[in-house]
Amino acid sequence: MPDSTETSRTALAELPPVSRRFLVASRILLLVFACGAVAAAAIIGLQGHTAARAGIEYVCPMHPEVRAAEPGPCPICHMKVDTTAVENVRKHKIIEFARKRSLLFDTRDLRAPASVDAGGFVTALYYDDQIAAIAEGEQGTFSTAGAPDVRFPVRRTGNAPARWDRSTSRVRFRLEQGRGRRPAPGQAGWLEVPRKSREVLTVPASAVLQSPQGPYVLTPIGPYSFAKRRIEIGETFSKQGFVVVLSGLGVHEPVVSRATFFLDADRRLGANAAEEDWSSP
Repeated sequence: MPDSTETSRTALAELPPVSRRFLVASRILLLVFACGAVAAAAIIGLQGHTAARAGIEYVCPMHPEVRAAEPGPCPICHMKVDTTAVENVRKHKIIEFARKRSLLFDTRDLRAPASVDAGGFVTALYYDDQIAAIAEGEQGTFSTAGAPDVRFPVRRTGNAPARWDRSTSRVRFRLEQGRGRRPAPGQAGWLEVPRKSREVLTVPASAVLQSPQGPYVLTPIGPYSFAKRRIEIGETFSKQGFVVVLSGLGVHEPVVSRATFFLDADRRLGANAAEEDWSSP
């Protein structure tokens, strides 16, 4: 019985030169493709192994709650899980730091809406960080909305501020004795004390989220994971883009300042979605 190898060689030798070259080239291309497939599989496996060792998390684009340590299909929609969210964190530099700011005397008026009470008192609504800069006995002026050019001298009393909401409190002033007619009880206007420089702790306004329990920020607790941190805030400087922080953060602590809402939604859908406790400062 003739050897199959010899038969193949004989058949190849009997082919025209052009056919022989085509057949040889086809076999070479087939070998190249096979080697390429093996190399690609090895690289993908190595990347997956390296990613798993580095703690990189793969997330389904349609189902953020589906996370994996290695590439693969989502068990719900079968889409490929990827690291897009992780890469966005790296690429867009979403982390900023709480920092001290010096508010110069011309940065902001110590001016607040106010109304006249019975008994010669005026109650003004100030942000809590502003109240810290107004000493007991400090003088100011009150003007009504109907006559803003007429100013009545006032002086802060020793009464403790009364809480109005999570960022502001009511501060009481006494109308000073003077010539002329006093404003009538119930009249509304503005109360202003002299401007002064002050130093405050701030975060970007985009970092602050709101909930029924109060404002909070997201702080990084791992390479690409975040925790909810409750804070107390004061005045918001919308034009300058920052918020005064009264408590809950320290100087240079990192916070998420971009895509905050979406990362918070992703956090809620994650493995710890059921955990609603506040992260301690």
